[in-house]
Amino acid sequence: MNHVIIGTGPAGVIAAETLRKRMPDSPIIMIGEEPELPYSRMALPYHLIGDIKEEGTHLRSTAGHFADKNIELMQKRVTAIAADNHQLTLDDGQTIDYSKLLLATGSTPTRPPIDGMDLSGVTNCWTLADARKIIAGCQKGDDV
Repeated sequence: MNHVIIGTGPAGVIAAETLRKRMPDSPIIMIGEEPELPYSRMALPYHLIGDIKEEGTHLRSTAGHFADKNIELMQKRVTAIAADNHQLTLDDGQTIDYSKLLLATGSTPTRPPIDGMDLSGVTNCWTLADARKIIAGCQKGDDV
């Protein structure tokens, strides 16, 4: 039985690790569209204020953690799910068959309908890419 988890946030990571403990020989694939290793969105504010480095946002700090647990991590976007056929399609055209599928994609931020939300410099802080953009745009202030 092969398991596919769409989503590499905390829910996806815990699900994959729990499946591995209970089914040590079953194939497990975690798919997330971001190019980063799985990280905690809740840690981003601490990264923004400098309390932790970017690596501190990672859900697992050991290089090769998922490979060591025989969990395949794919950094791709799922573009279609054919539930009747137990198959999904990735953005590169690759198809993956599954026995069990878990959608652990989390949520997306809402941009309120406020004038100016589309201006340069106005952004969400939802991803590591967002945090990097905010940090790059900030300058150190003067002591007061």
